[in-house]
Amino acid sequence: MKIRYKKTRTEVSSNSFNTHSLNEVLTGDDSVFISELDVWINGVWKDMGQAFKDRDIIPDNYNRIFGEPRNATDKDRGYFA
Repeated sequence: MKIRYKKTRTEVSSNSFNTHSLNEVLTGDDSVFISELDVWINGVWKDMGQAFKDRDIIPDNYNRIFGEPRNATDKDRGYFA
């Protein structure tokens, strides 16, 4: 997914959680707190934390990766298999 740092507006691509700290996203060689990132959803930048709350993005059932829900069932369930 396309994500960007809130402070610097630098855009990167990632869809992986830091498996040692699930409130962080892997961004290359580093990991960043979800609260410090925006995500590109439906043509607009959205706070990543809010996108998870709204289920615009959801984790997989192992909490390793995240992405947009594939269908309404996944969105209702809150994760994809």
